[in-house]
Amino acid sequence: MTSSAKPQNAELQSALLSARENEKRWQEMQAEYATDIDAMEQWVATAKLRRLEVERLETILAEAEGV
Repeated sequence: MTSSAKPQNAELQSALLSARENEKRWQEMQAEYATDIDAMEQWVATAKLRRLEVERLETILAEAEGV
């Protein structure tokens, strides 16, 4: 790994940590939205987006570390 890749990987690690924390908090809020069908649909859509964000960052970081 080059020295220029290290700061970039640190930024990716930080972004991944934030994305995981956001996803976890969102999962914990599920009960608040379970009583309203429309709100639950919106919650599910947002939960999927948060999961995709985590997966995307994991992929980018894995590729960067493989350099």
